[in-house]
Amino acid sequence: MSALWFIAFTLIWTGLLAGGAHYLSREPVPARFAHTIWRGAAILAFLPWVIAGIYALIPSPIATPIPDLPYIGGAAEALYANGAVQAATESNAAPIIGMILLAILAGGWLARLGMNALCQIRLQNIKKIAEPHAQVNSNTWARKLGLKRAPATASIPHGSPFLAGIRERTIYLPEAISDQRDADIILAHECTHISRGDLVTRPFERLVADVFWFSPFAWVMRRQLDYWREAACDEQTAALTGDNFAYARALANTARVTRPHPMQTLPVAAFILPRHETLKKRLTQLLERDARKPRQRLAGLALLAGLLLAPLSLAQATSVVSGNVFTHAVFLETHVKVSQPFGKIYNEAGDKNWWHSGVDIKAKEYTPIHSPTDAKVIWTGKKDDYGYTVDLWLEDGRKMRFSQMSKILVEEGQKIKAGTVLGKVGKTGRGVRYPHLHLEVYKDGEHLDPLEVKGLVLYKGCCEAG
Repeated sequence: MSALWFIAFTLIWTGLLAGGAHYLSREPVPARFAHTIWRGAAILAFLPWVIAGIYALIPSPIATPIPDLPYIGGAAEALYANGAVQAATESNAAPIIGMILLAILAGGWLARLGMNALCQIRLQNIKKIAEPHAQVNSNTWARKLGLKRAPATASIPHGSPFLAGIRERTIYLPEAISDQRDADIILAHECTHISRGDLVTRPFERLVADVFWFSPFAWVMRRQLDYWREAACDEQTAALTGDNFAYARALANTARVTRPHPMQTLPVAAFILPRHETLKKRLTQLLERDARKPRQRLAGLALLAGLLLAPLSLAQATSVVSGNVFTHAVFLETHVKVSQPFGKIYNEAGDKNWWHSGVDIKAKEYTPIHSPTDAKVIWTGKKDDYGYTVDLWLEDGRKMRFSQMSKILVEEGQKIKAGTVLGKVGKTGRGVRYPHLHLEVYKDGEHLDPLEVKGLVLYKGCCEAG
């Protein structure tokens, strides 16, 4: 899997998921329903890669050997001496592009890791200056919600109210909140977060934008999850308190007294979200509950479609790129040349036609031979006509044979990466007089012309095959 393929597929897949979730969560719908929809979209964003990981762990079936055909080394040398064949391959820029994209991806992941670490540092600094809140407690709401332990309460100089802590949970209230009724509703809201399990699920929901940071659709999912999580908690808390208007008033008052202060990004679910437009949406969502109906049947169909499309879309994308799995040239040197093409060859000396099952590439003896792709070594050894030989099994089911080596540098059963040196050029087959590489490509019971295989680069400095 290349970095470019990973990025392109992720953009398309997350775009489809975000579009579907947006359609299903169009207002008016219950907040808990919408939150579930966006949560499902975030989970489905990872599903193709989970399937790919499981597939990679499944043992590969035993590969059948490449059939041996009569080797026409003498005819190849005669044709090369007559200058009958021209070289036809070119270097491939894909490895360099892939390395650049991979470096960018890794840089983005490190940046996201650094941002999350910075947010944690900010949170710990706030906790250090927080003081126990003597005027309010959450015992009543914890008891109503069936919590085993009521969270502690603490006072902070400024900012939005929030809940933090896994083992020792604490609700942090800014000093600006002086109204006892508003503070009590905030405590109910944060206790509802605990009851819903948001402290545990929130980090995983936000992971979609950390992993797929390059996708704007992943960031849409993250923002929508943040909004609908709070809206769903609003919905449940208002039902718990029994007064939608009092809850809406507490929400508006808290936003009014906390927003003049600078808001820092913290790894917590804040009572007042940073984006100003979300407050109006939350108030509208809260005060128009009776008009909302969940689109459950449509959501069920969408979930089923997502579960089916995840493996199918990944398989389709894999099939599209499977014809171009080659990311490295067979030879890095430029003093090489195709000396014998694939196909029917007429030998004047013997006055007969021969079938050449691959191509011969003339090179200096001991020139390194590289694997053009990730593969598994399924056979190594010496054959009378082929000399020292290495057979590879590619990830897409194709096989390749590299013959006439002077030395083999890989072992049978070894899994190799693109660019691995398989061996060195030689002339170890019967009747062979000059050093060269004999290369074959085999698929579905037939030999293919290596010069016609898409993406296969025989050596640098020439044109791409196919």
